[in-house]
Amino acid sequence: METKTETREYYRYDEIRSWPMVDGWSACPDDSHFRVSIHSEAQLRPSVLIGRGAEIERKAVVGAGARVGSEAVIGPWARVGAEAVIGAGAVVWFVVKVGAGVMVEYDAVIGSNAVIGPWAVIGSGARVGSDAVIGSGARVGAGARVGAGATVDDEAVIESGEVVESGEVVEA
Repeated sequence: METKTETREYYRYDEIRSWPMVDGWSACPDDSHFRVSIHSEAQLRPSVLIGRGAEIERKAVVGAGARVGSEAVIGPWARVGAEAVIGAGAVVWFVVKVGAGVMVEYDAVIGSNAVIGPWAVIGSGARVGSDAVIGSGARVGAGARVGAGATVDDEAVIESGEVVESGEVVEA
């Protein structure tokens, strides 16, 4: 009789930190294909969930209850708030601030020094430029582009595929 090994999408950080290191990655002893890269200077709360192949870089901080999807990257000095969700393949570059409860959907990219306010939603494949500010509860639709230095006010909505030019201000 063949036994099936359980495949998990996420592991809690408090489980991962006891795993052995293999070629610079923390490797799950029960699933050789589940590896994550967490820099020794990153700060994660024990209740953080981390997906396969995720990378959390130097000095990054990930808040309690946050979830980092498979193949997602949290750059150096980035801060991800409590209960935030960083989707599969999403990239949060360095010195980005992601507020509590934010949803960054799969394959979205947040440029360096951007600020994403609490409870905002960044749609799949969206691009938020460096130094942009996305207000609390704002929504950036799938595939939308927010240029460098742009500001999107609290509760404002950027439609899917819409382009906000660099330095532009979008009001609610």
